Amino acid sequence: MLSYNYLGGETTMNDFFYTFTIWFLLFIIYSFIGWVFEVVLTLVKTGKFVNRGFLIGPVIPIWGAGCLLITLFLKDQSVLRLIIFSGTIGAILEYVVNYLMEKLFKARWWDYSHLPFNINGRIWLGSVLLFGFGGLFVVKFISPWIFKILHLLDLTMLYAIGGILFGVLLADIIISTGIIKNLKLSAEAVQQDYTVEITRKVKKVLEGKSNEFKRLLKAFPNVKFYRKK
Repeated sequence: MLSYNYLGGETTMNDFFYTFTIWFLLFIIYSFIGWVFEVVLTLVKTGKFVNRGFLIGPVIPIWGAGCLLITLFLKDQSVLRLIIFSGTIGAILEYVVNYLMEKLFKARWWDYSHLPFNINGRIWLGSVLLFGFGGLFVVKFISPWIFKILHLLDLTMLYAIGGILFGVLLADIIISTGIIKNLKLSAEAVQQDYTVEITRKVKKVLEGKSNEFKRLLKAFPNVKFYRKK
């Protein structure tokens, strides 16, 4: 049983499917907000629009997962604890995703090694602080409005939106995973053992492929490929 008290009165949800749909829609909304944030940040830094993230659609799942966990489990914490726990959750998620993506696809997609206070180049203090204060903002300002909007929808509309978005997300994951696997195969085909040279040759090959391959290179300009050892 899950209850929310953002609406001025407690709403109890006993139906598992309803609860799952609410959670999934929260995940999608937070993933979209994270995507918007990263796109704006990149636009400010480079002056260019870049579709950030691994997926084709405007969502970044790591943001969705982090914000969902923070919203569900940390909403009753004090401000200080909320910042600390949000930063910790974000750091763990970023580290694990970075590690798994590297092991699965033989590429380091982002690397903080050149920044101070980093751990194995996978996370650094700046991102931890960003997750911490971002979690505070989400719980105190964004989540209450999202819950109000979701609870205005009738069940039919809620399930329809959830079902459509679930199907679109699943298709996006399948297509994007296929593209990333293709990148891995391209890296393994390069007859070099030097990471810099492999990365250079793979990027050159991918520049002649479809826009989705080029999009990944723009989204992760510092990606480093290496061959399977």
